[in-house]
Amino acid sequence: MQTTSEESIIIPHIGGIETETLLILSKISEQKEYLNYILKKYGSEKPQDIEKRIECGEIEEHPAYEDYLSALSYEQNIKDLKKLLGGIVKRL
Repeated sequence: MQTTSEESIIIPHIGGIETETLLILSKISEQKEYLNYILKKYGSEKPQDIEKRIECGEIEEHPAYEDYLSALSYEQNIKDLKKLLGGIVKRL
């Protein structure tokens, strides 16, 4: 297969975007797994439910509060990663 100078410029660019996209999607999936693990551990649908259960005394503060903070972090990471993904789409 013969390549032109134009192809050599385009192919790495596409590969870069594809690689970046796959990495971001993989990270989103990973963060969702961590978040879901914590939520399932406490039978909650969202991190704020864990905080409410701590405040009501339904669950012990330790380690639930640390898990709550981690869940918030995972949730924010997912939002940030989705923004990055949106930026990639706009570049296309």
